[in-house]
Amino acid sequence: MNLVTKEIAALLLLSSFGLLYAQYGNANLTIQTNADSSGLFIDDNFIGVGNKFQIESKSGIHLIQIVQDLRKWNAEIIKDTINIKNSDELVLDYNFKSQKLINSIPQNARVYENDSLVGFTPILLGTTFNELKLEKLNYSSVIVTAEEISVGKIPELNFTGEQPKKQFYGSTMFYTLLGTAIALGGTTAYYKLKADDLYEEYKITGDPGLPDNIENYDDQSAWTLIATELCIGAIIYFFLTD
Repeated sequence: MNLVTKEIAALLLLSSFGLLYAQYGNANLTIQTNADSSGLFIDDNFIGVGNKFQIESKSGIHLIQIVQDLRKWNAEIIKDTINIKNSDELVLDYNFKSQKLINSIPQNARVYENDSLVGFTPILLGTTFNELKLEKLNYSSVIVTAEEISVGKIPELNFTGEQPKKQFYGSTMFYTLLGTAIALGGTTAYYKLKADDLYEEYKITGDPGLPDNIENYDDQSAWTLIATELCIGAIIYFFLTD
């Protein structure tokens, strides 16, 4: 092999090494966000937490996922697919939308933006709105501006309807009537048992003083039974009219 052939072979060999290095060379990637506690994932691999990441990455197509705050279950997520070439120096900026908590007194009010329902309070919304309308059944509607929300104002809706009727079950009257009926029922049973016991004694002894006592206990048993039935009747009536 002459000298010229050797030189050509050497050049081809060096070119091959250069191509291999270019094909498998790494790239420097810088990712920045506007959220201090954002979490970075590349190809489903966790990279870290912060707002600026400097990574040495292989060339190829990669999936980037940035979670605004890993401590929040409903945090905003930015997804992107990038094609990295060998020896690239890439700087990527990702900005999350600023969000504010919209709340109200009472809660569960409908939130409208430009006559479109966007949710119910409390709700997180981006700060691109100028004003919102809050509505709730039996309450007056309220208009709230972005400036009011930014200073922490919680809109209050005034009640305009009728107060809901309190149910009989679970009320003080229900427990009073129920307790009275139970007490009277027990008293009725006591007087009736006493009368029966005296009657059995009278049949055995024939004591002439026992009939008056038997009649007295029977009368008391009858009156407490009537009172018990009145309490039970009142409970049934209030249940049916509730």
